[in-house]
Amino acid sequence: MGIKLVALDMDGTTLDSNIRLAPETREAIVRAIDAGVHVVPCTGRVFAQLPREILEIPGLNYAVTANGARVTDLRENNTLIYENPIHGDVLSMLLEIVTAYPALLEVYIGGRTYMERSCFDAMGSYGVPEEYYSLFAESCQLIDSTDDFKSLLKSQSVEKVNIFCGDAEIKGRMAKALNKTGEVMVTTSMETNLEINAATANKGDGLFHLCKNLGLQAQDVMAIGDSNNDMEMLKYAGLAVAMENASKPIKAISNFITTTNDALGVANAMDRFILSEWVS
Repeated sequence: MGIKLVALDMDGTTLDSNIRLAPETREAIVRAIDAGVHVVPCTGRVFAQLPREILEIPGLNYAVTANGARVTDLRENNTLIYENPIHGDVLSMLLEIVTAYPALLEVYIGGRTYMERSCFDAMGSYGVPEEYYSLFAESCQLIDSTDDFKSLLKSQSVEKVNIFCGDAEIKGRMAKALNKTGEVMVTTSMETNLEINAATANKGDGLFHLCKNLGLQAQDVMAIGDSNNDMEMLKYAGLAVAMENASKPIKAISNFITTTNDALGVANAMDRFILSEWVS
């Protein structure tokens, strides 16, 4: 099977535990691109949170962000190829549910992320991992009042709502209430968060529309991931690779398990299946 496109999750996969890109992983990406393979970040992050060290790699032309709700052509002034936002009535419904709980809301709009300043100032109490503080500080547009935040949500197309809650029981109740509606896709990428998209938005759907645009089929794709929000992407790909640090459900559906994100798992998988050289 000839791999023509590699879809890479970012956090817990391409990036190490310090949220950095290892030189060996960068080199593997560059070599794959030089070999004519499309390498595509496929992440739950909003477009504005894509790591600069990823975006600066020559020949990296496309990105699937916000769990598939946005697909962007990086070559053409970040032209939108596809979007699958949460629509107004559904957004109102989910906000009614989640605002009944003590939780931090991070909202993705137009490739950027927005948060109430009061939530930003208390990130630690909502279970946001410390290593992500600087990312939020650099990328979040802070809204001073709850009324202004609500007005923003009513006036814009929302790609994704990211929720942080440090209480596992409360997080579980929120997830149950949201799933019960049947109107949204609820996933998670870390212990303390919930990621809410339109019911049909997921990384697999975004990847499908990108491949359709490129004239590629599922069998042309290798996807690498670690978390439950990677499930549909891995199911879509002809070759599904799980990280050693992946969740059990992700490992169960994958064709191959590579090393961890701290042990060059992405570089090893790409070299094994594309460049035929195990690097660690």
